[in-house]
Amino acid sequence: MKFQKKIFVTLILILSFLLHSSFISAKPNKTGSPPTPPTSLTYSNVTANEVTLNWQSVSGATGYKIYRATSNDTNYTLIATISSNTYKNTALSSNTKYWYFVRAYNSYGTSLDSPHINITTSQLPLASKKMVLGYTTYYYSGDISSYNSMTTNTSTLDEIATNTYTTDAYGNISGLIPTSQITYANNNGIKSLAMIANNFDGNIAKTLLESSSNRQALINNILNALKTNGYKGVNVDLEGVYYYDRSYLTTFMSELYSILHAQNFYVTMAVPAKTSDSPTASWSGAYDYAALSSYSDQIVLMTYDEHYPGGTPGAIASVGWVENVIKYALTVIPKEKILLGTAAYGYDWSSNGTKAYSISGIYNLASTYGSTVKWDSVSQSPYFTYIDASGISHSVWFENSQSLNYKLNLVNSYSLSGIAMWRLGLENNDYWTSIKTKFNR
Repeated sequence: MKFQKKIFVTLILILSFLLHSSFISAKPNKTGSPPTPPTSLTYSNVTANEVTLNWQSVSGATGYKIYRATSNDTNYTLIATISSNTYKNTALSSNTKYWYFVRAYNSYGTSLDSPHINITTSQLPLASKKMVLGYTTYYYSGDISSYNSMTTNTSTLDEIATNTYTTDAYGNISGLIPTSQITYANNNGIKSLAMIANNFDGNIAKTLLESSSNRQALINNILNALKTNGYKGVNVDLEGVYYYDRSYLTTFMSELYSILHAQNFYVTMAVPAKTSDSPTASWSGAYDYAALSSYSDQIVLMTYDEHYPGGTPGAIASVGWVENVIKYALTVIPKEKILLGTAAYGYDWSSNGTKAYSISGIYNLASTYGSTVKWDSVSQSPYFTYIDASGISHSVWFENSQSLNYKLNLVNSYSLSGIAMWRLGLENNDYWTSIKTKFNR
C-alpha cells in the first residue's frame, strides 16, 4: 500500500508540473510596446476643399490613424489609416472649420493622441458675374413690351440698349425716345445704352464713315443724345458696312471712344458673327474684331440669324456655329469684353416669305396647326413643320430655353463676359429661368 501511495503522489506531482508548464508557455512573450504619440502636427496648403497634414515620424510605428471632427474638438471620426507621415485631406467643404489629431500604431497597440489642431478652409471664389444685356424696342408711343420685360426681370438685367436712333449719311440721328425705359433703368441699377443703327444700309455707312466731318457730326449728336436723355453710354450697331470701308469704321470707333470716354460714357459695339477674318467678305469684312475691340468696352457678337429671312430654313443659331464664332473671336478680343448674342425669337419660312415670331408666338403657331415641336440634335435647336389652310408648306425654326442652355454653357465654359439678348419682350418665362440657372443669378 505504501508503494502504491507513493506512485500516486508521484503521478500527482508530475501532472501538476505539466499543467503549470503548459500555463506558463501559454503566456505571450511580450517584449515590445505601443508607439509614442506623433508630435508637431502641422498643416499646409489650405484651400477651399483640401488641406495637407504633416507630423514627425514615430520610431517603432507601423502606421498612423488620422481622425477628424467638424466645427469643434469633439466627436472625431477615423478618416484614414496610412503608413507615411503626411496626408492630404480632400473633398472638404469651403469656409468650414475642421479639427484633426493623429495616432501612431504597431502590433503592440495604438498611441495616445497627437496634439489637436484646427483649420478653416477658404471660401470658394465667387464666380465672375455674367452680364445680361437686353435690347429694347419702342416702336410707337405706349409700346410697353420691352418695358414690362425689364421691370419683371430687373434683378437679372445689368444693361439695356434701346433700339432708338437711326443715323443718316451725314450723322444726323432721329428716333422715338423710350423715356420710361431709360428712367426705370437708371433708377434700378441697370446701365442704359443708346443704340445707333443705319438701317443696314451700306451706302449710308459709306458716306458717313468716309467723311471726317460726317463722323464728327454723328459723334457730336450721339454725345448730345446721351446727355439730354440720361443714357450711360452707346451701343453702335452699324450693319451692312462695305468691306472697303473697314479702316473708316475703325477710325470712327476710335474717335467716338476717345471723346465719349473722356466724359465717362460707356462705348459698346455689335458686330456680325464670323468664324475667321476675311477683309473682303461682303457682310463681315469691314469688321476688324481686333482693332474694334480696342475702342469698345464691350463687343456684342451677333450670333443669331445663321439662317435668316430670305434664305433657306434652318437653325437660328446652331451650337457648333456659335462655338466656332466664339473660338475665333477669342483669338483677337479679350474674353472679358465679349457678350454672346442670343435670340428670343423664331422664323417661319414658306414660299410666301418669312415671318418672325416671339417664342410664345411660335408655340401658339404650333398649337394652331397641331404640329409637334421636334429637336434637332446636331444644331441643338427646336423646329417643326406644318401645312397652312392654303396647302402651303412651312418650316419653323426658333430659339427657346432648351437651345439657350447650350449657348449659356458656352458662355460659362469659355469665360465670356455674358450675353446680349434680342430682344426684351420676345422671350418667355422659361428663357429667364435658363439664364438664372446657368448664371446663378
